[in-house]
Amino acid sequence: MPSRPSTTTTLDDAGAAVDRVGRSVRRTCSALARRTDDVQALRDAVRSAARLTRALATAVDGIAEHARDIGEPTATDDLVADLAALRNCLATGAAVVDPALDDLREWTTPDADREFARRYQEWAAASTPAGS
Repeated sequence: MPSRPSTTTTLDDAGAAVDRVGRSVRRTCSALARRTDDVQALRDAVRSAARLTRALATAVDGIAEHARDIGEPTATDDLVADLAALRNCLATGAAVVDPALDDLREWTTPDADREFARRYQEWAAASTPAGS
């Protein structure tokens, strides 16, 4: 049975996204290898890895859609379930990297911004009327 055109397009798009993001991961990891003490390079590499994980999850969804069109129904059901588990692992991996990106964002906040924030909080606390 031929695959549906929209599924084929979606899978082609997902494959292209994986390829594009994979090149970004390669670039950011190379930059990090050259600048091992650069927090921004680390943040870029982690962000690229997260995007790659999300792109892979989308590609696995497309593969699962194609699997439904191929093969014996019982085997296909098992394969689709396995692919769904893989997709869920990838999606979870992409979600758990967000706190790491938050930490890295905090590391890359310029000291002047942190100092301004600290002073603003002091000012705000001092200017709050007593009893409010």
